[in-house]
Amino acid sequence: MDVLPKVKGEYLENKRNQILDAAFAVCKRKPAYDLTMTDIVSETGMSQGGVYKYFNNIDLVLAALIDKSNLQGDYIGQIDEIMGSGNAPDVILYNLFLISGQYFSDMLISYNKILFELSTFFAYNPERYGRINKNVTTSSTFGYLTQCASKIMLSGVEDGYFVPVMPVKDIMAFIIASFDGIIRDVTLSKCYSGKSVPGPGVAFNEKNLIQCLYISTMSLLGKYQNGRE
Repeated sequence: MDVLPKVKGEYLENKRNQILDAAFAVCKRKPAYDLTMTDIVSETGMSQGGVYKYFNNIDLVLAALIDKSNLQGDYIGQIDEIMGSGNAPDVILYNLFLISGQYFSDMLISYNKILFELSTFFAYNPERYGRINKNVTTSSTFGYLTQCASKIMLSGVEDGYFVPVMPVKDIMAFIIASFDGIIRDVTLSKCYSGKSVPGPGVAFNEKNLIQCLYISTMSLLGKYQNGRE
């Protein structure tokens, strides 16, 4: 009697994942904001009723895809380990930037095209964003990274470890804006068949760009000399 509920639960979860895998495949071929339930029914080969049994509208599918992207690689768990390591603030920041580069590389080959397209779409459709976001149950990895980096910088300044040349809030805004630019340009150059490429002799490598951003951040925090500090 104990086995049946488990089997049923696994069956339902497998069906949900089958539908989400189909949605993911479609989003690789067309913009995520143009995804339709008809696309998913066609991709899965399931009946319309079979798909709607698990997701009764496209916004729920998009929310579930965002959840899957946030759970990719358990990066939040890794961030927590870095934050609890007891290392010096600059070392913690270095490791946070390092893991952000790894996270971005992983996302480039999986969900980044989808998230990039949705973020642009949401900027022009805040009501749609609200409907989708209320069904997202996981935390944004990038948002969590930002919170942790800000916490380390603020505590480092309070302790006198960092002597910033600008207010921390401005440095944080610089980091977010720079990271957004890195995401945009790398995604465009790597996920859209070279439709947006840098000039001759310039390559958009996400890990190198994030390393440059780390060095810039350390300089603004008054800590960078040669190496990590």
